[in-house]
Amino acid sequence: MRLHPNISFGILFEGALKLLWCSVLASTISLAICTVARAENPSARAHLGYSMKHPLVKAGWYSFSEKLKTEEDAPKLKVFLNGPAGDDFSAIENLARGHYQFGSAALPSFPETFPHAALLAEMGLVGGGNELAATAAITELLAIQCKPCAQIFDRQGIVFLGAYGAAPFVILSYDALNTPLAFQELTTLTPGTAWDRLIISLGGKVTQDFSDAGDLFARGEISAAIATPLELSNPAVKAQTRNILSAPLGAFRGGGAFLASASYWRQLSAEARGSILNALPSAIVSTSIEYKRISDLAIEEAKAEGLIVSQATQDLAAKIHQHAENDLSAIIQTAENRFGLTNASEFASQFLSLNQKFEKLLAKTQTEEEAAQILKAEIFDQLKRSKYGSAPKE
Repeated sequence: MRLHPNISFGILFEGALKLLWCSVLASTISLAICTVARAENPSARAHLGYSMKHPLVKAGWYSFSEKLKTEEDAPKLKVFLNGPAGDDFSAIENLARGHYQFGSAALPSFPETFPHAALLAEMGLVGGGNELAATAAITELLAIQCKPCAQIFDRQGIVFLGAYGAAPFVILSYDALNTPLAFQELTTLTPGTAWDRLIISLGGKVTQDFSDAGDLFARGEISAAIATPLELSNPAVKAQTRNILSAPLGAFRGGGAFLASASYWRQLSAEARGSILNALPSAIVSTSIEYKRISDLAIEEAKAEGLIVSQATQDLAAKIHQHAENDLSAIIQTAENRFGLTNASEFASQFLSLNQKFEKLLAKTQTEEEAAQILKAEIFDQLKRSKYGSAPKE
């Protein structure tokens, strides 16, 4: 399985000094960001492997820390940006060992350990284009609906608190690719096997070299890449890109945006757990919106610099949708054969149903606050404070 890489982004925090995190240079390569909270509450640490400009930090964890300051029984949170990368399994192990209390991880990077998250990543083409709805569906699915998932999280010593989905994928290329015919003779770098099958179904080829996209472009080994617009921050990619195709290509899904150490979580009072759960909806919404915002900004900047941004023709969009629908059986079979899932079909159906539910609910909202209220009511208010995250029954 291949995953959309974590990418750092370029906008710094702003705001009144007394309301902001205080930045402390912990070393020449790490930055500690600490929140101000009530002194009487116990402190907790999160160690993240992302830059301060990454949406998970800039929007998600910042929102989480700000919301915790308004909760009466919340822990005092300190967030350090010197943790392991999201695709490093020590991000899980460190939480399990209680080295710190909170963290994030790209769960699909570990398909043998988190097969359901790996299945969700492979389903990145499926389920429409509302990534906040998909993130909400995944959060409910992993937190409430999927009992095998609860058992897996328990065995790994972590508590799942919320998902994230990255910016929507586009196709970066030198030549225009807005019709099915244009994909013939194309060699593409994709984010996963589901996208491999899409390109092949359109008559193109895929590379099996998964190194840096800029290097592959420079060596002439690929003529296109399915990635986010933020990949244009790589100068080598940007130098080989003249066209950006917007199409229903999905996004990376299944990441664990908010995770807790099980040993820490289980010693918290029900009130403290509740304060943490109350702070999560706005953090999840903020992360999704920030991913979309900076993706749109990257496209606008590319257009201003002369790159051509095109929409997929109706014919191409229809072929992509049809492929995604037909390919679901192959995704499920892969999950069964490779990941050993016995409930893959049921799990996939649950995700699609929940995704439709949240698409309808979120369509009625107009603000981040309204969207957060939907997630709170549908997901986090349903979690029993005294029981969620406790060792599940086998």
